[in-house]
Amino acid sequence: LESSKRGAELLPTPFADYEIHGVKEFRTAGHKWCEQVGDPEAEFWSLYGHIPGQGLERIGDFKTRRHAEETYARITGLSYRRVA
Repeated sequence: LESSKRGAELLPTPFADYEIHGVKEFRTAGHKWCEQVGDPEAEFWSLYGHIPGQGLERIGDFKTRRHAEETYARITGLSYRRVA
């Protein structure tokens, strides 16, 4: 866990950006895994935060893209902009 000092507290590195992706769960021979898929195939949507120098961290899973985008807006105070 990388952190930075702000004031007297040691805080985690803040997210630099965010992504929302459709996700589908697959099952084969008793194994289960998830993969990113396009919205038409998605069973749920995940909100991820980018940690500089470390990659992505999943923040949460949501039943709808709209709920994921609303959560993004609550965190950032901004509307989510999809990148085509």
